[in-house]
Amino acid sequence: MKHLAATVFCIILSTGCSLVTPAKQNDLLARVDQSPSGRISKEEFVDWNIQRMFKLYDRGGKGYVTLQDWQALEGPSRDAQFKRLDVNHNDKVTLEEARANPKVRALLASTFPDIDTNHDGFIDRQEAVAYHAKRESFVP
Repeated sequence: MKHLAATVFCIILSTGCSLVTPAKQNDLLARVDQSPSGRISKEEFVDWNIQRMFKLYDRGGKGYVTLQDWQALEGPSRDAQFKRLDVNHNDKVTLEEARANPKVRALLASTFPDIDTNHDGFIDRQEAVAYHAKRESFVP
C-alpha cells in the first residue's frame, strides 16, 4: 500500500494531467465541482480522484483495468492488491469496483483535509487556489 500511496502522491502533485484542457488544468474547482454550489464536497473530490487515477491505470481506455495494466504501474509485487480490487473475480477492475472500495476511497480522500483549510467540509475557490500554489511549489 505504501507504493500505491507514493504513486498517488506523485500524480496528485504533478501538473501535467492530460485529462483536462490547459485552460482548466490550474482550476481545481472547475475540474471537480459537479454541482452549482461553487464548492467541492469531499465526495466530489474523492470521485474525481478515483476517476483520474482509474484513467491512468486503464491503458487504452477500455473501461477496465487488467492485471497487465496494473503491473505496468505497480509491478508484479502488488498483484494481491489487484486481486482484492477485482471483487467480481473476472480479472478486470472496473471504475465501479474502484469507487466501491473503502481503502481506495480513504487513500484518495487523504489530501482533502489539507486542502480544506477552514475545515468546513468543502473546498472553496480560495482554498483551491491556495492548494494549486502549494502544489506548484513542489514541482521544479
